[in-house]
Amino acid sequence: MGDEAREHRWPDGGRSGEALLKAMLDAAEVVAGVVELLEDDYRIVVANRSASDLYGLPMGGLDGLTGRQQGLTDEQVAARLGTLTAVWAIQETRSGEYSFRFPDGREGWFFGTYSPLRGSTPLVAFVILDITARREAQHQAERQGARLALALNVTGLGLWDFDFAADRVDWDARTRQLFGVKGEGPIDFAVYRAAVHPEDFPAVEAAFNSAVAGENGGSYVVEHRTAALGEGGSAVWIRGAAQVMFDAAGQPSHVIGTAQDISAQVAARERQELLLAELNHRVKNNLAAVQAIASQTMRGASDNPAAFRTAFDSRIQSMARGHDLLTRNAWEAADLREVIEAALSPFATELFDITGSRAPAPLNPEMAVNLVMVLNELATNASKYGALAGAGRVSIVWTVVDNVMALEWRERGGPPVEPPTRSGFGTRLTRAALQAYGGTVELTFPPHGVECRMQAPLAAG
Repeated sequence: MGDEAREHRWPDGGRSGEALLKAMLDAAEVVAGVVELLEDDYRIVVANRSASDLYGLPMGGLDGLTGRQQGLTDEQVAARLGTLTAVWAIQETRSGEYSFRFPDGREGWFFGTYSPLRGSTPLVAFVILDITARREAQHQAERQGARLALALNVTGLGLWDFDFAADRVDWDARTRQLFGVKGEGPIDFAVYRAAVHPEDFPAVEAAFNSAVAGENGGSYVVEHRTAALGEGGSAVWIRGAAQVMFDAAGQPSHVIGTAQDISAQVAARERQELLLAELNHRVKNNLAAVQAIASQTMRGASDNPAAFRTAFDSRIQSMARGHDLLTRNAWEAADLREVIEAALSPFATELFDITGSRAPAPLNPEMAVNLVMVLNELATNASKYGALAGAGRVSIVWTVVDNVMALEWRERGGPPVEPPTRSGFGTRLTRAALQAYGGTVELTFPPHGVECRMQAPLAAG
């Protein structure tokens, strides 16, 4: 483009007025200048050094250029012309933020102020601030805030802040909810103290004071209960963590803290401790039971190692099957039908006639293990000496009344039965195993077959 096409004289003044305005604009560090409105475009009358630098042009390089000559698209020209035309038409200043893409591909955010100039020629002055860095910082802050909000929601953390100088405490909505503090009223020391369980407050206060004194870098973590109860009337446990901020003189200025509901974790921890204690108790009981089984079995087969091993293995295996059954049920309880199946699994099931109540019959763990051993012992003796030693059968019938299980074992069709002259291990086990846990056993030896009647309380439901 030649010099003639680029030249544009100041409409109402001449070169002196244009030079004065240009000097004033160049003195400013902001992007500034004056544009003239054309029919379908606009022309830069004068622009300062900052405006030329923004477009990568030498000083004065924008003067006389239209929007399209600057390389702007038709859409960009139409958008700018729309703003300039509105300012001129209403003769009022307008300001606003906008994004802009330069012809070389750079993008940025700007804040522009546009004011009409007096006169017959449609001239509009502009002052533009590059706010790209500010917008990026704002966007970054928004992203950080979104990340923080997501983290707080996922972890269930509440946030709080204490300003020492202003003596002001700020709790967010989740912290208020965790501590059972309703409304939007101010939070002070009295409110906080009342919200913490009185038995736990001394430990919380000590942790806070130690952090304020600079111990552990001014940070602390403390677990405590709240005064308010949670759902179901259970205690609400909080894990509080905080960091004290110190000023240049080493004095505390702020405390930033979090609060998290750990009630479920505390409950799980307590349950684990109970389970470990229960496991320890059961291990001791099992060792005692194994010792008793070994001792009693040895009495009956002291001179026959093979018979001892067979009987001992059978009894230990029956106890193990009872444990396997309870393990599948998390050692909570075992239904009577499952107990019977576990006890009789080594035997031919077609030899048993089993009839029982349809109502659930849950047995507590100790009762279940003992009953597996009792039924296994009865079945073993029946296969050696009783109904199952010949062509007989065993009938097992049980009922459930008033949370009590009643079970009857009856052998028929075997060889004639004679009462034993002494009580063997099976007899002693059968009579004693259930009695230790509130049950009763009646074992008889009529000629037509062994009969055993048992009753036991069911597990609390």
